[in-house]
Amino acid sequence: MTQRLRLKDAGAFQRVYREGGAWATPLLVVRASPNGLPHGRIGFTTSKRIGGAVRRNRVKRRLREAARVALPQLPPGWDIVLVAREPIHDATLAQIGEALRRALARVPWPVARESG
Repeated sequence: MTQRLRLKDAGAFQRVYREGGAWATPLLVVRASPNGLPHGRIGFTTSKRIGGAVRRNRVKRRLREAARVALPQLPPGWDIVLVAREPIHDATLAQIGEALRRALARVPWPVARESG
């Protein structure tokens, strides 16, 4: 995932939390907000509840891979924050990907208008 597609600064995370909606599964929470850019960005958070640094980083790597696979199906112009929940450290990559797909399916993305 390129740097341009990553959500990194604290202000952007806070804006998504403040202005966006949230959709949860047992493994993760998806928070999304429009960003006004021609491309989407994705950020990742894991708390110390997940475990130590090694476990948190492993979870973030799995989240990044699941997001990389799901990215082509996402509409442009949205900031998305993926928040890991405690049971995620026991989940496989396939289970994380499925949880992400389920959560993203519930987000009310705007319907693209056809010009004609």
